[in-house]
Amino acid sequence: MNHPSGESIWGNINTALEIALNIYVIVAKDENGIEREGIMVPKDKAKEILSDKAISMAEQDGDWLCYGEDTKDIPMYEMLQRRVAACKRMEAKAMEMMEEIRRDGKLRLTDYFGECAPPTQQEKDSPPPVPVRNGIYFVQSGGQDFFAVHEAVADNFMSDMAVAFGNRQGEYLLYDLTTAAIPLFELSQIYEEVGDLIVSEDSLLSTLNTNFKTYVLYYNDLLQEEAKIPPVSAPVSLFLQKQLDRSANEPEPSDCKDDAARESHDHGEEAEDFGYEP
Repeated sequence: MNHPSGESIWGNINTALEIALNIYVIVAKDENGIEREGIMVPKDKAKEILSDKAISMAEQDGDWLCYGEDTKDIPMYEMLQRRVAACKRMEAKAMEMMEEIRRDGKLRLTDYFGECAPPTQQEKDSPPPVPVRNGIYFVQSGGQDFFAVHEAVADNFMSDMAVAFGNRQGEYLLYDLTTAAIPLFELSQIYEEVGDLIVSEDSLLSTLNTNFKTYVLYYNDLLQEEAKIPPVSAPVSLFLQKQLDRSANEPEPSDCKDDAARESHDHGEEAEDFGYEP
């Protein structure tokens, strides 16, 4: 079908611009010389691009559905809805493809970035960083353990939300052992060495669902159903061997509360904006 032309319900068509497939913005001049705007959609294509409700609200004119000043936002809204949905599908597919590339070993961190320098020791008497793999370490500061991720790893293999929860120290992002659930979850899908650190996946998922609800909503909104973070009922913050060892050495419940408060103190200012619930 050709573009709308000639006479319309608003007068003689001066301009017909196709703003999306089979959706036309019309500028027409009525018998009094007044310009009027509307949207026209070919009847035979309407069901492919509009909902039944939107179709029912149109005024019919021959082979066309017409939306005037009061109703032209309806097809525009549905067009934008479809574009947003398409963008989400494309983003989800891109994330899946990137994960497949990483899992297949086609993107090797050392070859790609070179060797990442280890994090600097926070205090003179603190133990040296414990390497997990290139650019990923455990470090100690103030007697507290942190999961450290080099910015090159974070920028290329972690989501913006996960990066925001880190506390930047030089070239590394530091995560206390509770907040570490986020980078551990994302990086364990890429690197076996990181996955091997997790002694309880149920505890990891429970920690995410309990303490980082906004992150879970953000992550799940991007992925298809089978890749979403599921709800899990399990003890929180017992997904690392370090946490299990610490828990075994804390007989008094009150001591646990004190340590939990200390651990959640220094996870980075950005995390307060992203739903961290210690």
